[in-house]
Amino acid sequence: MKAVVLQEGNKFGLEEVPEPALKKNDDVMVQVTAAAICGSDVHAKHGLIPGIPIGTIMGHEFVGKIVEVGSDVTRFNVGDRVAVPPGCFCGICEACRRGEIQYCTNGGVWGGGEMFGPDLQGAQTSYVRVPFADRCLTPIPDSVTDEQAVFVGDVFSTGYYAALEGHIQTGDTVVIFGCGPIGLGALISAWQFGPRQVFAVDLLDNRLDLAKHYGATVIDIRQGDAVEQLKEMTGGRLADVAIEAIGNPVTFGQSLKSVRRGGKVSVIGLFPFQVELPIHELSFYSIKISMGLADVSHVSELMGLIESGRVDLRPLATHEFPLEQAMDAYELFENHKDQCLKVLIKP
Repeated sequence: MKAVVLQEGNKFGLEEVPEPALKKNDDVMVQVTAAAICGSDVHAKHGLIPGIPIGTIMGHEFVGKIVEVGSDVTRFNVGDRVAVPPGCFCGICEACRRGEIQYCTNGGVWGGGEMFGPDLQGAQTSYVRVPFADRCLTPIPDSVTDEQAVFVGDVFSTGYYAALEGHIQTGDTVVIFGCGPIGLGALISAWQFGPRQVFAVDLLDNRLDLAKHYGATVIDIRQGDAVEQLKEMTGGRLADVAIEAIGNPVTFGQSLKSVRRGGKVSVIGLFPFQVELPIHELSFYSIKISMGLADVSHVSELMGLIESGRVDLRPLATHEFPLEQAMDAYELFENHKDQCLKVLIKP
């Protein structure tokens, strides 16, 4: 089968790879029907995520159809459509029992390399072996298309975790830095907690337009400093909660300055470089900061929001390519061509 593979020299290539096989009785085999390119895939290409060996199949955002089940699997059958989280988790290790499935010692991220669990090949290919299937997989309702379901496992789940970790309260003011896919997932999720207003910060017109579509008051940084614009728009109150969804030292610093005393900053962006924390200033403001990998155990609940019609993720999918044209898909995505947001690959 063909797959997008990490190659020497910070390159991806489409290569022929062996089809996977079930290894344990709680495995299933999923035939990939749609996979999405993530910004972290591009980070991996440029060596910004350590421990990913050459030859690794890329991709951790996908949905598909079950074509084979292990003997211990009880929740799923051949032919079931399923949404897959960006990583698998066992449900029984110490981290899982603490409710921190993102740190499962027996699981890992698809195509994430040694840091995120060995022997978990990615999903930009035709077939993927999924361990711990009964715990990790979520059925896709008949009324939900692959084009929506593919965003539930990572984009929506990660955005939801950012909002959850921000401890948004009814009536809060929220500001989100970055209107990329994760930032938009956080925006959609923030509304589920009942804030009075959500601001969204970016500089690209298509992303700001989509943030408006999802109900945000937008802040265009081409018009001036984001914090000063926020201060003016809130009458000096600033925000109760800030979500940093880019992974940029500048926007991280702005997030810290955009919340009131005692406010909360939820960091979900992945930072490829070291960032300085101005602790000598923050000590006087009692700002609470949360960060880390996302807990993606809420896929079932979030899928229910899509099934009910309360959330529509279809606007996120701007482009679609067959697997044979995956390199064209990456070239478009990495260079932000044609106002792309999320690019799907379909085997």
